Amino acid sequence: MKKVSFTIFKCIIILLMMTPFNSLKAQTYNLVWSDEFNGSSVNTSNWNFETGGSGWGNNELQYYRAENATVSGGFLTITAKRESFGGRNYTSARMTTAGKRTFTYGKMEARLQIPMGSGLWPAFWMLGSSIGSGTGWPHCGEIDIMEHINTENQTHGTIHWQGPNGYSNYGGAVSTNPANFHVYSVEWTPSEIKWLLDGAQYHVANIQNGINSTQEFHSPFFFLLNLAVGGNWPGFNIDESKLPARYVVDYVRAYQLGTTPPPTGAPIGQTIWLRGSNNQYVSSENGASPMYCNRASVQAWEKFVVVDAGGGKIALRSTNKYVSSENGTAPINCNRTSIGDWEKFDWVGQGSGLVALRGNNGRYISSENGTAAMTCNRTAIGGWEVFSYATTSAARLGLPEVTLNSDEVSFYPNPTINKITYKLPAGTKHHSISVKDAQGKKITNLSFDNVGVENTIDVSAWKSGIYILNISDGAFSKTLKVQKQ
Repeated sequence: MKKVSFTIFKCIIILLMMTPFNSLKAQTYNLVWSDEFNGSSVNTSNWNFETGGSGWGNNELQYYRAENATVSGGFLTITAKRESFGGRNYTSARMTTAGKRTFTYGKMEARLQIPMGSGLWPAFWMLGSSIGSGTGWPHCGEIDIMEHINTENQTHGTIHWQGPNGYSNYGGAVSTNPANFHVYSVEWTPSEIKWLLDGAQYHVANIQNGINSTQEFHSPFFFLLNLAVGGNWPGFNIDESKLPARYVVDYVRAYQLGTTPPPTGAPIGQTIWLRGSNNQYVSSENGASPMYCNRASVQAWEKFVVVDAGGGKIALRSTNKYVSSENGTAPINCNRTSIGDWEKFDWVGQGSGLVALRGNNGRYISSENGTAAMTCNRTAIGGWEVFSYATTSAARLGLPEVTLNSDEVSFYPNPTINKITYKLPAGTKHHSISVKDAQGKKITNLSFDNVGVENTIDVSAWKSGIYILNISDGAFSKTLKVQKQ
């Protein structure tokens, strides 16, 4: 994130551009931590807010405030505003996991939608934890996973460190449409750091054996997310017509190398709901009491992140705690802060969209048909031991779960610019469409009577971004994301 004047040392850059001879191949990464932003506010057990208007070493123009970071509908949004505060003309937010979540090596990624505008500088990056112990920058090391400035149709990935002759950096860029959601990641091993956009590598740096004083990159680092306004790199020409500007984060995830493949068929890293044969949903009960399968809709306590627990097993996390089998001797709970043997389960697929969960005691979880607290003591799979599940956008965004009784509904094009065309089953008459933005704010409700099979919605006046559409005629409904470019 920090950009300063420097002299490029050609010998260093040439060596860094060389892929390490011992580059690792076909690695298996296991999810070890994530923030899916499923709550109603920033989780302060994961994140700190850095506040102030000091310029942050880059002559930035904003004042960072915690109030500019909000969580809603499964997304974190950092908003930059034209707002006078603390002697500055702009406000925004800067968040870090320093002292709370640190990592050495692994795959680090986030799914991001980036604002475009002159003077805007969103970043997803990492700093060496030693910066807090007097080492200072750049001796601590810095890994910029994603940076974007102004209105460029590219994003940047860079490392910064204290080289043999002083400050050094090495970076690359990749062409993209930053206004769309993309997954930005690095794969960081003892040998190299690789940058990827949507899974495709575009840059690599050699750090093997601390070559060219890169020993900084063999120690713990923490995450940062921020949206700067102005500064040395983007410049000081601010297009205020683009404010407020929103930097939207779907998730941040950290993986580390494992020696066993992930569980077959399990939606690792995804947020799901579980529904019993009684058509009710499993609830974590917020960890305050034994779990039940008796909820009529999906809210925060009915969402679970599927975590790779290693050894071919999974764990289920809800409201930042893990489900425990209690070894089958008591009703199951979701109150563990870490993964032990009782928090590991086999994901036993039972066909499309169906699963049974087997604890480390060799017994299966039962819904108890919703009439009693759930247990993990069944020796065989019956009706109460099978659950349907889904990783739908409705579950991710906290929308009501809907049942689709017809697969004849389709929307296109997606992404779109001016209009959305949708097709309905023959014979559909009255129907309604509700539209929300990515933060769950209602945009409009549309109601139609006696329309044709194929119909059009004018979206030319909508701002660029993600919208959630739900179409219903009372007999069936369908929810989906639509991207307006």
